[in-house]
Amino acid sequence: MFGFINNLPLAIVTLILMSYVVSKASDKLGDVLHILGLKLNIPTSVRGATFDAISSSFPEFSTAMIAVLFYGKFSDVGLPTVSGSAVFNILLIPMASILAYKGVSLTVKVDKKVTLRDSFFYLLSIGALAIFTYLGNYNYISGLILLGIYTMYIVVLYLQTKKYRSDKAASDEEDEEIEEDMSYTKIIFWSALTIGAIWFSIDAIIQSAIVVSASLNIPEFIVSVIILAACTSIPDTLLSVKSSRRGDVDGAVSNAIGSNIFDICVCLGFPMLLAGSEGMAANFTQNIGVLAFVVLSMLTTGGLLLKKDGVHKKDAYLMLGVYILFIGYIGAKALGIVM
Repeated sequence: MFGFINNLPLAIVTLILMSYVVSKASDKLGDVLHILGLKLNIPTSVRGATFDAISSSFPEFSTAMIAVLFYGKFSDVGLPTVSGSAVFNILLIPMASILAYKGVSLTVKVDKKVTLRDSFFYLLSIGALAIFTYLGNYNYISGLILLGIYTMYIVVLYLQTKKYRSDKAASDEEDEEIEEDMSYTKIIFWSALTIGAIWFSIDAIIQSAIVVSASLNIPEFIVSVIILAACTSIPDTLLSVKSSRRGDVDGAVSNAIGSNIFDICVCLGFPMLLAGSEGMAANFTQNIGVLAFVVLSMLTTGGLLLKKDGVHKKDAYLMLGVYILFIGYIGAKALGIVM
């Protein structure tokens, strides 16, 4: 569809414009699904890990699907984009959320149970992906396992939602006020429109990234893990910062980790499922370093969030430091210093 994007200047302009469209469309989709979550009386942390995470992660899902269906570049584009986005999400989004927090105290405290819940499923999904990568093939079995992990995650969230509603009814607590109500028909309409806009824009972004890669003689893997990952992570960042400014740090952090669970289990699992029994080749040597940083980033952010005295604003800069280290590794890989 976007074959006319065949030179570097046009590709760069397209990357900027389409990233803006993705950002606006994802923001609107996030608002719509936020209203849906309120209408369904879903607790904040669960809403952040489901509706917010799914809406903000749709760019990654589109990237993985389009990379497989139209470009046949799952290992060079789909997987690196989702992995790079995972590192971005788990480090820079909590950092931005903590720095954006408007609470009276300079110390941010999040629900430890929420952090442990999401961290457990996230590490489980990373472990499964690492094993499949080591085995050298992604097929329908690996896809089913990843989707199964996400199904278990949803079941846990469902049980927590039932308990939340029961406790809320017993205490006669009033429902959270919906600032801007919307009918279910409008919710469906806006959801379909924004999803279509995101899919269209991501197709253009992938084509532009391929042109950038060819024009500058940079491996597609490198372009995907940095440029595409950043483009697709903009919605996650905006949603989490918006939640944090409302004082909802739990929702902000849950969106960051929950969106990564969705990225790995659904954004990668579904294309693997479509690959069937033949599957797609997995390059363990190329991806092991990035997967190691995915784990390191989770341990860094998870460890800070579980501190007894909470997360201080200065802790956010440690997350930034780890991300800079990640960028340094990718730069060294691009220059051939590391394999």
